[in-house]
Parts: sequence; structure tokens; C-alpha cells
Amino acid sequence: MLNMKNERNYKKSPRKNIGFYISLAVCLAAVAGAAWTTYGSIQEYSQPSEESSIEQSENEKVNEEVSGQEYEKSETEESSKPEPSESSQESSQESSRKSEESQTSRSEQSSRKPVEPSVQQTAAEESEPLTAEPIDKGEVLKPFSPKNPVKSETMGDWRTHSGVDIKAGEGTPVRAVMSGVVKDLYADPMLGNVIVIEHSGGYESLYCGVTDTSIATKGSSVKAGDTIGYIGKIPSESKDEPHLHLEVKLDGNNMDPTLIY
Repeated sequence: MLNMKNERNYKKSPRKNIGFYISLAVCLAAVAGAAWTTYGSIQEYSQPSEESSIEQSENEKVNEEVSGQEYEKSETEESSKPEPSESSQESSQESSRKSEESQTSRSEQSSRKPVEPSVQQTAAEESEPLTAEPIDKGEVLKPFSPKNPVKSETMGDWRTHSGVDIKAGEGTPVRAVMSGVVKDLYADPMLGNVIVIEHSGGYESLYCGVTDTSIATKGSSVKAGDTIGYIGKIPSESKDEPHLHLEVKLDGNNMDPTLIY
């Protein structure tokens, strides 16, 4: 009975029906508002990505206009990569070079034959001396005197002496004081047979009073210490003891021969 009474009261009260619909409308509005807020958030989240893409595109266009070249991302990335330093490259090259030299050295050592002792001795014996004495242990009888005259026993006068007289018995070997080439061979009425040897550096040596059986020939090469002839006679100094008259010239001017040997 009570329920039937309430149902009659509910149908008779229009105000209560209006309140129900208002509540329903408020709920729907709230749901719609929440949906709209969620949609706006999604739009805002996706909008910056699109805007950044548009901004990047505009920046690329500006770079193309300024440089006149198309912007390439790959070139920028490659340029940002660190390049190997020069020291590391040099170190690598040095290591490679040392490895090659070591291999070459080992191959050379394996193919190299030991030098025979006799060969070394021969090479040492054949080494050429720079100068040599024209007469072995020869004594100077008359010194070089280009300005002060000396007495000539044979000519009986005083005259300058353009060379040195070196004591030696007849037949004693005469040797070249320096290496050179035999320039001339001739007989002089005052000095006897003369051998002229031309040396490097403008030097020239003259060996006077040798025998006519000289073993030197014109144009032949001689070394310092080689025998070029033998002691003979000197007509202008015949009263002196047997000796070699030696003259040395530098650029055509006579000099003291003892300064050479």
C-alpha cells in the first residue's frame, strides 16, 4: 500500500522529474567536457612535432639559399667525426718502415759472405800514400835557395838554387813524390835527363840527373813511391857527389821540395 502511494505521489510531482533530467544533462556535459579536454591534450602533444618539422625544413631552405649548396646531413656527421692525428699516422708509418728494414737486414745478412782475411790485407797494402821520399833516407847536400846565391863548384860561380840536391849513389832508384801523370821526358845540357810529372792541385815535380834507361813513359800514370828512374849524372854539378836534383813547382812557381815529402 505504501509503494502504491509513493508511485502515485511520484507521478503527481512534475518537479521531481525535471530535477532528474537536469542531473542527467549535467553528467553528460561533464563527460563531453572531459572528452574535449583529452582531445585537446592529444592535439597539443602532436603539434610541437609538426611545428619542429616545419621549422627544420625552413632552416634547411635558409641554409641552401646562403651557401648555394644543398644541406646534407651526412656531410655534417662525417665532418664531426675525429680525424686520426698526424702523430698516430707517423707512428704507424715508422713501425711499418722499421719492420721492412728489419726484414731487409736479415735477408742481407743471410746472403752476405764473410770477407777473407787475405782480401782485407790486400786492400790495406794497396792503399795509396799521399807523398813519398824521392830517395830513401836521402841526405840534402844543397838546400833550396831561390834568393840567396850559393857556390857552384863545377861552374866556379855563385848562383841561386831552384831545387834541392839529395845525396844518392849512381843507380839508386828515384821515386815519385806524389801521384800524377808523366808530362814530359827530355835531356837538358845542364841538368841531364829530366822527368816531369804533373800532379793535381797545380803541382809539378822535376827529377834531374836520372839515367837514360828511365822506366817512366810519357803519359803514364804513377803513384806516390813508384820508381820512375835511377840516379845518373848532372853536367852542371858533376864535381858534387852523386845526387838527385829535385824541383817542385806550384802554379809554375818554384817552391821548397822538402815541404812536400
